[in-house]
Amino acid sequence: METTDIILYGLGAIAGFFILRAIYRGSKGREMLKKRLTREYQEALKGSDRQKALAAGREYYRFFRSDGKITIYDEQAIDNDMKMMPPEKVSVVVDQSNNVIDQLERLAKLKENGTLSESEFLEQKIKILNN
Repeated sequence: METTDIILYGLGAIAGFFILRAIYRGSKGREMLKKRLTREYQEALKGSDRQKALAAGREYYRFFRSDGKITIYDEQAIDNDMKMMPPEKVSVVVDQSNNVIDQLERLAKLKENGTLSESEFLEQKIKILNN
């Protein structure tokens, strides 16, 4: 075997190594991306932010399509997943001003009826206004 043949075989082996490594890393990178998208989608479904869950779901399902487009079936799957999300938290603001006014009006009526004395009326009025 000549020296040039040995060099060519060596270069071929090195090139083969780098090609196989690139293929392995490509499949490994795809697997890592799949795990990340799955984790992000599952975490978004555990929360209450529906917009975040929808975006994560679309990204997740787009990953599995060769053309990268979402189908109606993907949208239906995302919708079904989102139905299992915890309900959105709704905050209720109670207008305390009406409540205080109502209490003061009732207190004034009790005073007018003679149920409360002037000192009892003032004591209760101070309690209501301090709350």
